[in-house]
Amino acid sequence: MSDTSSKNELTIKISPSIVIFTFLFAAGVWLAMRIKAIIFMTFIAYIISVGLNKGIDKLETKFKLRRIFGVLIVYFLFVLTSSLFLAYIFPPLIKEVSNLFNNIQLSSVFQNQLNNFEVNFSSIKSLLDTFGTSISTAFTIISSTFSGAFVAITTMVISLYFSLEKPKLISDLAHLFNREKTEEIKAFFHELDNQLGNWIRGEIILMLTIGSLTFFALIIMKIPYALPLAIIAGLLEIIPNIGPIFSAVPAVVVAFLAFGWPAAATVCVIYLVIQQLENNLIVPKVMKTNVDINPLASILSILIGAEIFGLIGALLAVPIFIVTRTVFTTWKKYIDHS
Repeated sequence: MSDTSSKNELTIKISPSIVIFTFLFAAGVWLAMRIKAIIFMTFIAYIISVGLNKGIDKLETKFKLRRIFGVLIVYFLFVLTSSLFLAYIFPPLIKEVSNLFNNIQLSSVFQNQLNNFEVNFSSIKSLLDTFGTSISTAFTIISSTFSGAFVAITTMVISLYFSLEKPKLISDLAHLFNREKTEEIKAFFHELDNQLGNWIRGEIILMLTIGSLTFFALIIMKIPYALPLAIIAGLLEIIPNIGPIFSAVPAVVVAFLAFGWPAAATVCVIYLVIQQLENNLIVPKVMKTNVDINPLASILSILIGAEIFGLIGALLAVPIFIVTRTVFTTWKKYIDHS
């Protein structure tokens, strides 16, 4: 009986290569989590370089400029535009946001309703304290890791290096992995640049267009705090379908608090009209040559990124999705041809 049981024993052998691979994978995940701030900073730098690459290539091919001069011109214009935006948009934006929370003028109808409405102020105070603590903690973490100025300068330097050395970097990377597949690897990076760059430029155009339309519409209606409300509308364009709905909520609330229901209803109609113009005219024109992303995939990517990495994860979710999709399609094409 014992002989039979010993014969039925199952022996499991683990290959040393599996152990080594598992250890290296775990070590890689641990290292990535430890340096995730640097990874995010490098990825943002790459995104900036991809977004500016089309202008650099145009200067290099159309105007026959050396790449270094094209890079310097485009980056100078980018830094100048960003600086002007920060200098002329941020101060009034901060002032209006501060006024929005501190000095908003309520309509008499709403004031009467507010006086008869019971509010649990202790709950509100607790919520604000929690929110303030979270913000303080986030800023403490960021400032303890990198100062804001250092992050901005370092990111721009890395991006500048990507743009200057891009052809050489791709060639070196192709030779490092597989010299026989140099052209395929170059084609992969070309496709990645096209998809990521087209998405970036398309989103920027959409944000500026929707933000401008919203701003002028609110100014014409004399709705208070038009600038922050328009910027919210522009920024939320990055979230398809849901973003425009969310952006309308604060504008409708401000219009109601300031002038009552008629103004709130009018603002709601304006946002609906702008959304219809966006869906039927602006998006088809802007995105006709740009990368196509399924709205559901975009929303899920943003939600997952926000859940795992917070705000920075939400902002980088769609670019990471584009990179992942390009890697997968290239790998599938490689498998099909092999």
